[in-house]
Amino acid sequence: MLELTLRVGAGEAEEVLDAVLPALPGGAHVREVGEGVLVTIAVTPGTPDEEELRRLVGPRLIELTAAEASDDWRERRLARYEPLIVAERFLLRPEWAPRGEDRGLIEIVLEQGPAFGTGLHPTTQACLATMAETEGDGSFADVGCGSGVLSIAAAKLGWSPVVAIDVDPNSVRIARANADRNGVAIDMRRVDVASEPPPGAETVVANVPPAVQLALAERLDATPELLIASGFKPDEIPAVASAWESRGLSVADEVRANEWSVLVMR
Repeated sequence: MLELTLRVGAGEAEEVLDAVLPALPGGAHVREVGEGVLVTIAVTPGTPDEEELRRLVGPRLIELTAAEASDDWRERRLARYEPLIVAERFLLRPEWAPRGEDRGLIEIVLEQGPAFGTGLHPTTQACLATMAETEGDGSFADVGCGSGVLSIAAAKLGWSPVVAIDVDPNSVRIARANADRNGVAIDMRRVDVASEPPPGAETVVANVPPAVQLALAERLDATPELLIASGFKPDEIPAVASAWESRGLSVADEVRANEWSVLVMR
């Protein structure tokens, strides 16, 4: 069987997957290699050719290679698998992958699907790293939950109760299924913070674009004790920080994740 592999930058992976997954009848395998990400596609009937893939990915493509692989999909999948370890605290893996050997890591099992939050994006990893350094205590809200990875991590770190919201119903469905896979209790809801009051919590993690940050800061009934905000670039920090400062929060730390930013505010 022929396989096509796209190499892109780590910060481009989520956008590339958004662009190519709808056109792939057999899905794709994604793994990190150094500072890049490899997206491997098994060529089956209906798979776009190399020219079409180059068009879909556009300037984000670093390299496209073709190679022969085993016809047995189980062998191909296991041969490529490498566990994703984040912040030396979490191991993120698909359900079919074997458990990790290091029992000291918190394992998070995720469905391989189109929902944002596979763990590959720098902002997701930076939020996880920040959470790992924080004492899990009290209520927790995950705004823009995507696959649910951050809310699942919160539940496993000890926050309770945990609520997760997203405007995309497909993301809510996937996040709910992932919570079940991980045996954690999370209140998953579809909420559009641009028009509906979002649920509050003592700790809020919002990995969402600046416009959603501003709407969230305006609509939350109660100011969180701890806010971990990401999903924006460094030049967008002043607007996001100002919106939350108007709620009485101050910047306690700023983290750079490739070209993205994370604000920790209290």
